[in-house]
Amino acid sequence: MQLTEKITDQTPRNQRPSIWIVMMLAAQHVIVLFSGIILVPVMLANMLNLSVGNAHYMIFTTSLCAAASTLLQLIRGKKIGLGSPMFMGTSGAFMSCSHSALALGGPELLAGMVLLTAPFQFAFSYLIRFMRHILTPTVGGVIIMLAVVGLLKDSIATWTDTSSINHWPVTVDIALGAITIFVMLAVEWFGRKKLRPWGLALGIFVGCTIPILAGLPVIPDLSKTPWIGLPKAEWPGISIQMNQPEHWAIAFTFLLAVLATSIKYTGDAMALQQIAAPEKRNIDYDALQGGLYANTVGMLLAGFSGGIPSSSHSSNIPLMDMTGVTTRRVAAIAALILATVSFSPKMVLLFVSLPHAVIGGVGVVLVAHLFSAGMQLITAEMNHRNGLIVGLSLCAGLIASSDKFFPGAFPHYLDPLVKNGVALGGLVAVVLTIVTLFGTERGLRITVSSNMDSFTELMRLLTLKISKLQLNEKCGKYLELACEEVFIYICDECRAIQYDGPVSFVIRKNETSLLVEASGGVRFATEADAIAAREILCAEKLGGEKLNALGLAILGQIATKVNHVTISGYTYISFELALNR
Repeated sequence: MQLTEKITDQTPRNQRPSIWIVMMLAAQHVIVLFSGIILVPVMLANMLNLSVGNAHYMIFTTSLCAAASTLLQLIRGKKIGLGSPMFMGTSGAFMSCSHSALALGGPELLAGMVLLTAPFQFAFSYLIRFMRHILTPTVGGVIIMLAVVGLLKDSIATWTDTSSINHWPVTVDIALGAITIFVMLAVEWFGRKKLRPWGLALGIFVGCTIPILAGLPVIPDLSKTPWIGLPKAEWPGISIQMNQPEHWAIAFTFLLAVLATSIKYTGDAMALQQIAAPEKRNIDYDALQGGLYANTVGMLLAGFSGGIPSSSHSSNIPLMDMTGVTTRRVAAIAALILATVSFSPKMVLLFVSLPHAVIGGVGVVLVAHLFSAGMQLITAEMNHRNGLIVGLSLCAGLIASSDKFFPGAFPHYLDPLVKNGVALGGLVAVVLTIVTLFGTERGLRITVSSNMDSFTELMRLLTLKISKLQLNEKCGKYLELACEEVFIYICDECRAIQYDGPVSFVIRKNETSLLVEASGGVRFATEADAIAAREILCAEKLGGEKLNALGLAILGQIATKVNHVTISGYTYISFELALNR
């Protein structure tokens, strides 16, 4: 079967890949994901000299919770779940706080701190509709670009790692990484549609086959490792103690880690939507909120079981862009494979023993794809002010990730922020966006009822606001016309669903344009931005419901950046009008 350019959940069933291809794609995702899942628990076990049983238990529960969290992300059309194949792994943001909790009170205190701070991620998710002007594509793009820096750093560190069992000459490691990159790019660029999903698998196969043919050791001795095995440790229990100053410091560190991973998840979800559904004009904030809720549930599972909390794993997003397959079925099977591997020590050892040079080469290719997704988000809203936000945020993130800005000058509990480039850069982008939004733009609000009886009152209030904003006559007329068409559309939608609540218009003025947002406390059946983007048809060719869309088509001709988003049941329609008309 020949694959289409993009295989999504909307692709007809007879054009989707077979179950065998799906299983191979899922295995590729597990290869990319697995090292990211076990990295944090393995490092914590080594730093704290945990027993083999406790270390195995932490890896086991972390893997299972990541698999469960990945499955939760696939739920669509509910209050929980992103509805897209978001793969979940562990995050370095939890490294410092988890280390402190384990050192002070053991695994039971770690579990307690995770459960204590999980509700704050729920609060972040619930309040996301109030942050729709803050968590913008620009902020998401900054987060992705900083994730690119971190992933490239990790990929190079993996490529140049000489601590593996292989002990090859440096020239062999350089050659294997380069060959892996070459094979993956060759398959993607010249392999046509049939071979495109196999790029990563073929790159790893060639990278592992060459040293085997050369007589170099690749696979360790697995004869004494059992196929099936459970950790030789018991559930640690849960301890929530706040009777020492150290407990409060650790809790604050966990809060910073939750904030950092929530912001990172937002950027990853925006990039995934850009790849999985490029035809969509806007960010689906309802789905984003559901994904954050699912992430909260995954965090609670990790707390109750004694594992490390999971967060979005950025590396799997560019892999979907590379293969062209973004169906949820691939993620579901990958999660089941991950859960199965967690019960098999032999499979775990096989996954972690893949040549480091090969995995590093794979990471470089994935970083290139993620860079492209980040650039698309950034350029979606690029102007002088957003360009400055991007530049300052990237500088802050790069400084933090370098770990050379006055090391030791900041308290240990701030490590998840000041030593995490994604967290600090993302936070700077959020703060600068808030300053830009509320510090340099004036906002005026108009609230009326959502029925045509309020039309005269809306026009009267608009006249007052036009005078207060000191607009010229032509710009004022355009504002009245645009608000009129949006109001008529809202009234039609509200009448259809028998809603009679208030409608608000917020008008902000900056140096070059007017930013207008209309909102109502209900979900509408049609999308205003999709209608506004169409060409205006002759009025005599329109009738009935189509005639009602003519006003929005006119809106699309006089306004720019017409957007329609729904968050938590609230509808927001925004547009811009140029001042220099």
